[in-house]
Amino acid sequence: MSKRILILALTLAGLAQTALAIPAFARKYGYSCEVCHAPVPHLKAFGEEFAGNGYRIPDREPPRATIDTGDPLLLLMRDLPLAFRIDTALATESEASAKPDLQTPFVVKILSGGTIAPSVSYYAYFLMTEDSKIVGLEDAFLSFQNVFGLPLSVVLGQYSVADPIKPSELRLTFEKYWIYKFGVGESQIRLSYDRGVMANMGFKTGTEVMLQLVNGNGIESEEIFDKDKYKNFVWRIAQTAAKDRVRVGLLGYYGKEEGRGTTNAVRYLGPDLRLGFPKLTLSAGYLRRTDSNPFFAAEGRDCKTDAFLGEAIYAPRGEKGRLFLVLAYNLIRSDLAEVDYNRVTFNVSYLLRRNLKWMNEYTRDLGGEAHRFFTGFVVGF
Repeated sequence: MSKRILILALTLAGLAQTALAIPAFARKYGYSCEVCHAPVPHLKAFGEEFAGNGYRIPDREPPRATIDTGDPLLLLMRDLPLAFRIDTALATESEASAKPDLQTPFVVKILSGGTIAPSVSYYAYFLMTEDSKIVGLEDAFLSFQNVFGLPLSVVLGQYSVADPIKPSELRLTFEKYWIYKFGVGESQIRLSYDRGVMANMGFKTGTEVMLQLVNGNGIESEEIFDKDKYKNFVWRIAQTAAKDRVRVGLLGYYGKEEGRGTTNAVRYLGPDLRLGFPKLTLSAGYLRRTDSNPFFAAEGRDCKTDAFLGEAIYAPRGEKGRLFLVLAYNLIRSDLAEVDYNRVTFNVSYLLRRNLKWMNEYTRDLGGEAHRFFTGFVVGF
């Protein structure tokens, strides 16, 4: 089955113009990738605005970007926006002795996103391999902008719950943002991929309000969509200032899940901060998670977990330079010792081309002897 999926993907790629994160957009507008990314896949302010507009630049759409069907109710893109991302690596990971491993490819993604109507867009990507596994469809959603003529956007489909704070798919490190991915006990609730609906409204004051309603069991459940009757609620308030160089947010989550005839109630609460300077971006986030019964036992036991993420991205020659340094720190402390995580990561990335990046990364477990080293390439085409 996986071989058929691979053949189908390669066939589709041959029918479409080559595209980076997504290069089809650069080709469509005649822009370099660095207009939106610094470096790929990290988004600049313009890239965030472009994505928020449904992958369109209002009043600057190329006349040949769409096909004239003669039907005002039908908008068809002339070319299918399709892209590949491939990550390769030589890695060593060990608690005692180094064991080199050619993890090539480490990740292969097929991405597509584009316009369906002036205020409607789509985005999807298929994760073909990760650690030599077929993962499947991750992001897949419709996005509606300017709903009811208001600065309101609505996203419906499959996406990462934490995307409004810090999208994991845009990170510059192999190391993940564990603050949004960890689980507790047998609970399936995470702040990562889920299915739901998200509404985001911005105000002229720089304030943003986000609301979500999600299934709460992620996308890996054996159930097709939702395993129980519960829906979980997520909210976030954020404020930007100093010409978007400062952003402060607060996230809240409340939900329930069912298992073994009993329930587990989960709450998240915590702030996040981002500071932007000409050559340096600093970000940090903290979350307190509480579970009422993470093992679905007859007599439940509360569990509290604190998680922190800190990241610094430094570009010695600014956004248009080719060298980028990243220092990241993931810390998780829980009443369940198996959830604990305490690692620091240092990454050096160099752009050989705008769509070809050489990455070198070292991650160290500060609570033990485990360590990991990567060197490899990230390419989009």
